[in-house]
Amino acid sequence: NFARPGGRCRHNEAYWDCRPWEAFGPGAARFNGRTRITNHRSTTTWIKRLLAAEDATGEVETMTAEEAARERLVVGLRRRAGVSRKAFTKASGFSVDELAKAALARWQRAGLAEDDGETVCLTRAGLLVSDSLWAEVL
Repeated sequence: NFARPGGRCRHNEAYWDCRPWEAFGPGAARFNGRTRITNHRSTTTWIKRLLAAEDATGEVETMTAEEAARERLVVGLRRRAGVSRKAFTKASGFSVDELAKAALARWQRAGLAEDDGETVCLTRAGLLVSDSLWAEVL
């Protein structure tokens, strides 16, 4: 999020863009855009299950389309570049205003967010307190 221009970690961009990703091993998580699957965290249990040809999955969390859109919005707002309204709607099927119009208006009045009509982003002050804002969106 605070990398110099051209210095972003391309690997991490998949997480920040909410793109699907895979991971392998004990405790590893994979994500398909709506479902997050985490392998069993215990290495011993994970290995025993694999050797027995059993499922080594520990936890499964499936989000509704709206929950996934809300998570995408929060993750996007954590980035300095913020959220492109058009790209967000295309990717999620929801508009930014459908999910957070009132919260964004409050944040703007408090100097925590900016909205130029195309992109919504947190200000420097908003980024500093961002963890306290997410409950209004999630």
